[in-house]
Amino acid sequence: MTISRLAVWFLACVAFGLVASASAATLEVGPGRPFARIEDANAAAQPGDVVLVHPLAGGRPYEQTAVYVHRPRLTFRAVPSEGQRWVTISGKGFDYSGRGSTPRAIFQFNPGSDGCLLEGFELTEARNGSHNGAGVRINQANHVTVRGCNIHDNDMGIMSGGDGSPERAVDQRIEHCLLHHNGSLEDPGYNHNLYLGGTSVALRFCEVHHSLTGHNVKSRAHHTRVEYCYVHDSANREFDLVDAADTERPESHAVILGCIVVKDPQSKGNKTVLHFGQDGGRQHDGAVILAFNTIVTPFISPIVELSAPKAKARLVGNLVTDGGRRQANQTILNVRAGARAENASGEYNVFIGGFSSLSNEAFDTKTSLFRRSDWPLFVGPENHDYRPRPETAGTVILGSSAVDPSLPAFPGAEDGTFDRPLAWQYAHPAEKEARTAGQRLTIGAY
Repeated sequence: MTISRLAVWFLACVAFGLVASASAATLEVGPGRPFARIEDANAAAQPGDVVLVHPLAGGRPYEQTAVYVHRPRLTFRAVPSEGQRWVTISGKGFDYSGRGSTPRAIFQFNPGSDGCLLEGFELTEARNGSHNGAGVRINQANHVTVRGCNIHDNDMGIMSGGDGSPERAVDQRIEHCLLHHNGSLEDPGYNHNLYLGGTSVALRFCEVHHSLTGHNVKSRAHHTRVEYCYVHDSANREFDLVDAADTERPESHAVILGCIVVKDPQSKGNKTVLHFGQDGGRQHDGAVILAFNTIVTPFISPIVELSAPKAKARLVGNLVTDGGRRQANQTILNVRAGARAENASGEYNVFIGGFSSLSNEAFDTKTSLFRRSDWPLFVGPENHDYRPRPETAGTVILGSSAVDPSLPAFPGAEDGTFDRPLAWQYAHPAEKEARTAGQRLTIGAY
C-alpha cells in the first residue's frame, strides 16, 4: 500500500512537471505580432514565459517603454533585424518616477521576479526628476541576469539594491554588456554607469566606459565580483565600492579579476583607480582582491584607497603601468578614515612607471617588480588591445603557474557557476576568449 501511494505521488509530480513545462508560452511583440507593446506582453505573461521583442519598421525605437516586472522566471529577449545587434528602446520624454507601479527604469525587476533574463536590447534616455532613471533596475529580486545589452545615455545605466538582508538581490548577473555615457549633468557626481547593491552581483565580460559625471562602477553590495571586463575613462573613479547595511556583515568582499582598467589621462574628476571602504559612515567588513588585472594610470592618486577600519586589500598578479607618461611619485596604496596599511598585502605584481616600493611588510617585494619604463608595452592600446608586445612580454612572466588568487565564494551561486580563475580573458568588445594555460603564467589580464 505504501509503495502504491508513493507511485501515485511520483506520477502526479511528473505529470505536474510536464504540465508546468508545457504551459510555458512564447509571447511575441512587434509589427504584425499579438502584442504591440512590451508592457502588454509583460502583463499577460505567466511564470516561465518568454517574451520575444521584434524590431519596429525602419529600426525606429520602441518609445517610452516602462516594464514593471513582478512574476518569476520571465525571459525578455530581443530579436534584432539581420545585421543588427539590438532592438532599441528609448525612454525619452517619460518620467521614470518610481511612484506606484511606475518603474524607475525601462525594465524594473521587483520582489517576486526571481530568475528573470533580459537579453539583447539597446536601452537609452531613461530619466526622472531625481536623476536616477535607469536602463535596468533590479529591486530586491534574486537571480536576475542582464545579458548582451547596450545601455547608454540614461541617468543611471543599471541600478540594483536589496533590503539589507542576505535574502534579497542575490546572484545578480550582468554579462556581455556595453555600459557607457550614463549620468546627469544636472546632478553631477551622483549618477553612474552602474550603481549596485544587495547581497551579490557579478559583472562579467562587459565594457564599461565614459561615465558622464560619476563613477564607472559604484557598488554597495555585500559581495561584488567583476571578471574579465574592460573598465575605462570614467569621469571619476573606475570603482567606488562603499558601504551600506549589506557591507556591515562579515565577508563583505569584492573581487576584480582579469580586468583591463584604464584611467583617462585628461580626467578632471577623482583620479583614484579603486576605492574600497565607506562614504556613508557604515562599516565595510571585508577585503577587495585585485587579481591578474592590467591597470593603466598616469596619476599620482592611489591604485587602491581603503577607508574603513575593517577594510582590507590583496593585490596579486597585477600589471600596473603609467601608460608611458613618466609620472613620478605614483601611489599604490592610500589609507584613511581608520583604515590601516597593514591590512593590505600583495605579491607577484609588476609596477612600471614612477611607483615606489612599499615599505609595508605585507607586500612581498621579492616577488614584485618595479621598473621605470617599458614603453610601448602593449600591442595597440589605441585600438583597445592591451596584450603585451612580444618584445616586452618577458617582463611580465612568472616563473610558475602555481599562483593561487584564493578568491572568496560568490554568495547565492550554485556550484560550478564560476569557472576556475583565469579560465578566460576579455575580448573586445564585451566578449571572452580562453586564456591559454602554460607552464609559466603571465602577470596582468592577458
